[in-house]
Amino acid sequence: MDVSIEPAKPESMAAIRSLLAANHLPTADIADDTVRLFEVRQNNELIGTVGVEHYGHTGLLRSLAVEDSHKSKGIGQQLVAHVLCYCLSKQITELYLLTTTAPKYFEKLGFQQISRDSVSAEIKQTREFKDICPNSAVVMLKTF
Repeated sequence: MDVSIEPAKPESMAAIRSLLAANHLPTADIADDTVRLFEVRQNNELIGTVGVEHYGHTGLLRSLAVEDSHKSKGIGQQLVAHVLCYCLSKQITELYLLTTTAPKYFEKLGFQQISRDSVSAEIKQTREFKDICPNSAVVMLKTF
């Protein structure tokens, strides 16, 4: 399924929060200025979202979620590809993520598991890393 990915609109925030909550993902800080969100809609209904936090040459992939009825259609991969293109356009060379459920999925997309100790100082200071995600979350990195 080929989709159109757009920057998230302010009026989409309630639907994005609902989608993230339905996928057991944090919503506490997604409206922060540091999080750049993108959305996918079909027939004016939100079917997917992804975000990235940008700190110099470092980024944190966030909030990747797809509506249940649209899973396994490649939308998640397209959202990640969109974030990678965004990162390249912003000269981000390291993209981190934290996951409790999908390390195998992200490995297929070129991310590698790393230790929490090897995370950049910028990412260690994010709310996602410090407060929101549990210490048991797998930390992953893609460099480009």
